[in-house]
Amino acid sequence: MESLDELDLTDCWLLKKYPHISTNIPETTKEEIPVRSRLELRISHWENLGVLSHAFKYIGKLHLRDKRIHEISPWIKELSRLQKLVIKGCTKLVSLPQLPDSLRYIDAENCESLERLHCSFHNREFDGLHFANCFKLSQEARDLIIKTSTSRFALLPGAKVPPHFTYRATGSFLSVKLNGVDTNFATSLRLKACVMLVDKGDIEVGDWTKVEIIHRMKEKQNGVNVTRRSIRYQSQLLKKHLCIFHVEERVRSSELVFEFEINDEKWEIGECGILYPQP
Repeated sequence: MESLDELDLTDCWLLKKYPHISTNIPETTKEEIPVRSRLELRISHWENLGVLSHAFKYIGKLHLRDKRIHEISPWIKELSRLQKLVIKGCTKLVSLPQLPDSLRYIDAENCESLERLHCSFHNREFDGLHFANCFKLSQEARDLIIKTSTSRFALLPGAKVPPHFTYRATGSFLSVKLNGVDTNFATSLRLKACVMLVDKGDIEVGDWTKVEIIHRMKEKQNGVNVTRRSIRYQSQLLKKHLCIFHVEERVRSSELVFEFEINDEKWEIGECGILYPQP
């Protein structure tokens, strides 16, 4: 299997021996990363994955779908090129171990028993952290997810905007007054926004929600709309959730007005918040 790009062993419950994955690939430059350095592996049971240890450094995406497991073995830290971890639907999983520094995306949707994250993210930026319907997350785990920087968004259960957000408001409108902004010149801002999504009571288990959160930022002094951008994702959300993302823009005013909007009629925005400056 010298050209293997994806290996899907989902639901192969009677499999007794994993296929051999060749590691006989030539040395390349960083600009010529071999295909196998991003091997996508999908498995339902993980007990015997150690027999593939010779191929660990080639696994870039790992999908685990074992509904029986309570924890993942620490060997996952050895996946030095792992960028995407999908543990979606592992309903009995209670904790996550230390994860490799290469990781950039975690999808733990519907891990309803997940409580603890025995890991740190080393102040690095993720593409996304998806913890929808993980209602048993400890406060320590929630704080870790909320404080981690993401280029897209972080999603997790939550009934209110965290108190460490500098500005908070009920509803979808928020006024912000920033210190240190020179109104004579355009200033680059990087803010962290948080919105609390509230279902209107029409959501049922199994319903898919295609969410688009639109955020607008207006300079209060001159009424100019600085930006209009959106966050899109698809999920089976239940109850209240927090969606956290970054807002980056150049402004000439120290007083800004934010407006957030959600395009799904079954959901509304209960609270919103802005963190500035970021720690």
